[in-house]
Amino acid sequence: MKRKCIAVIVAAVFSVIFAGSSPAQEINAYMGTSPENNVKIVNFIKAKTGITVNQTFQSFGEIEARVKAEAPNFNADMIVGCGSPLAFMAKKNGWAVPYVSPGWKGTTEVFMDKQGDWYNIANFSFVLVGNKDRLAKAGYSMPKSWKELLDPKWKNEIVMPSPLSSGTANMMRYSFLALYGDDAGWKYIADLDKNIHHYTRSGNAPTDLVGRGEFMLGLTSDENVKKRLDDGYPLLWTIPEEGTGYDGTFALILKGTKKLDTAKKVIDVLGTTEFSEIMADIGYVTPRPAPNKLYGKTLPKFIKIDQGKAAEDRPKNNDIWKQKFRTEFK
Repeated sequence: MKRKCIAVIVAAVFSVIFAGSSPAQEINAYMGTSPENNVKIVNFIKAKTGITVNQTFQSFGEIEARVKAEAPNFNADMIVGCGSPLAFMAKKNGWAVPYVSPGWKGTTEVFMDKQGDWYNIANFSFVLVGNKDRLAKAGYSMPKSWKELLDPKWKNEIVMPSPLSSGTANMMRYSFLALYGDDAGWKYIADLDKNIHHYTRSGNAPTDLVGRGEFMLGLTSDENVKKRLDDGYPLLWTIPEEGTGYDGTFALILKGTKKLDTAKKVIDVLGTTEFSEIMADIGYVTPRPAPNKLYGKTLPKFIKIDQGKAAEDRPKNNDIWKQKFRTEFK
């Protein structure tokens, strides 16, 4: 009887201990940076907050399509990595939960919405990459102007992402339209299309295709270029003399989440200097000053862009694309 009483007391003590302990926190997120960079972000959040982020990876364009289809009943609690069109759309349609995070105090309006509907965790751009070995064998050099890509010698030797699936490609498209104007911009895109072998689903895919020597040139996100150079890929990269476009990598809390407090903690930690250092190490331009491993101290020349207009024009531009260009991507 005595042993039975002791066992009951021990069981009661442990039940109190476990009842008082906080359960592990988890949150579901749509994440649109590259799979390997998603892992870096997830691991950082886990290390700093203890929160496990269950991520679903898709390209920016695919996340946008998914969120539009699910609205207003989303299957995720938040987004960590989408383009400006979806971030602005979410604010306009009331899909985002406003939260003014103290972790983002001191950042500029480029990186934080005043009402806290969205946060831009890092700006990214696009660059021109080339395969060093294949270019040398052909006796070609890296183009110095975007217009040099129209030379027939590049036919079927260029890959780039599709704006129907990729936020990076949408950025490329609105950058060329901003650079040359609508009429001349669409003509440039049509002439470039003649030299494109195929369009990829992801904005980072051309980096690997060119790095492996499958194609000579690629228009690609700057996101993974530094990593591939470090990995030993025979890559060259440049930004032609006209400059490059840019977009943000946006995070926001989706309306209807039952894990609002957890989502707020994630937003808070994304605004820290330490997180900016991680993103800058990849090659992003960040909310907090941090050394950029791809560009160094001198940032590239940027094409002047109205991102609000670019977001509004995306559906129209996608319709034009579907009428004039290939819609398949891989």
